[in-house]
Amino acid sequence: LGACTPKAPEKEKVIKIGYLIDLTGPVSPSLGKNTLATWLSNYRDVNDRGGINGVRVDVLWEDYAFNVDRAVATYKKFKDAGVVAIHPITTLAAEAITPLATRDKIPTIGNSTTDKLVDPTQWHYTLDPTYTQMFTNVIDFVKANWKDTSRKPRIAQIAWDAPIGRGHIEVSEKYAAKVGVDVGPWEFIPMIPLDTTPNLLRIRDAKADYVVLQFGNNVSSVSVLRDAQKLGLRDKIIWINGMQPTHAAISNWDAIGDGTLGIGSTIFGEETDIAGVNYLFDVLGKYIAPEATTKKPYFDGTTGLITRADLVVIEALQRAVAKVGYDKLDGQAAKNALETFSNYDLKGLTASLTFNATRRQGQSSLRFFKLDFNAKRWIPQTPWIQSNVQYDDQGKPVFK
Repeated sequence: LGACTPKAPEKEKVIKIGYLIDLTGPVSPSLGKNTLATWLSNYRDVNDRGGINGVRVDVLWEDYAFNVDRAVATYKKFKDAGVVAIHPITTLAAEAITPLATRDKIPTIGNSTTDKLVDPTQWHYTLDPTYTQMFTNVIDFVKANWKDTSRKPRIAQIAWDAPIGRGHIEVSEKYAAKVGVDVGPWEFIPMIPLDTTPNLLRIRDAKADYVVLQFGNNVSSVSVLRDAQKLGLRDKIIWINGMQPTHAAISNWDAIGDGTLGIGSTIFGEETDIAGVNYLFDVLGKYIAPEATTKKPYFDGTTGLITRADLVVIEALQRAVAKVGYDKLDGQAAKNALETFSNYDLKGLTASLTFNATRRQGQSSLRFFKLDFNAKRWIPQTPWIQSNVQYDDQGKPVFK
């Protein structure tokens, strides 16, 4: 009798997803290690509960340091590894990789975004308002609170020269003209600014009443406010943080930031009346040591932002595997599953989500906040507000 050849062990079934994180670089104070800990905890919890229909999720992640070239290189690694979905946490990463992912039929799922990324020809699905919607909501807020009938209010912006700063300007100018608010100048500074005095002098000369600080971290905001104080502008202008406010970044502020307004769709750990917050504390408590002060795991604004995306990816993968089976699971199946979301409940972590073949933005509600520096908290100032700018079936902005 011939020798028997041992049967090769069956290859383990895994579902691979990718995550681009900023452990280093200019946005790491807001989107660094605590964000990664949340992300890994959410997927560890899924695997500990049996995975996706019994299949383990293999989470691939890499620090791309807010660098376009590194984002593209990381995307190629993920593609070669066989991921079926990718979460690029920043708009810079999303804009860099989504055209490639669309070509390769891999959906990307993200948070804050530009108008470019709600184009239904792209395979990007966003859970939060666009920068256009954030800025135009600032316009509405200013208009509603303006009392001087002798002139229009003016809103200026200081931003990084990046998608977060430029992507919304054209639509924002049109919307401002429609509702009767002046906007500009639009000022741009380096990610590590040395002196913003020239920018502030132009804003002063334009007689701006409000200034939106459109940065990916608050180090730049503090530099602007310190220069504004030297010019006597700190208390003459109302300053608004135009990015998602987070507690983590408060450590980069000092008392000069106290009272600054913020806008975003952030949820904080103090909001225990929200079911999703308590759900998250339960999940994070399994894997992350509690803080000495709160006796609970660390919970920042980005904790809720990341978890929203995680819950969407997990639900989409469950639907995809249930529909086509593990052996036929790919990016196309994940995309098809995303487009079945209709008023999907995220435990109150955001408004319910709807995606379909022509809708790439799941929801557009946001709130205003105020920074209480002594309490180290962003305090909600408004209920959830639906944007007056929406997107049609071609992804073009439409004013209500």
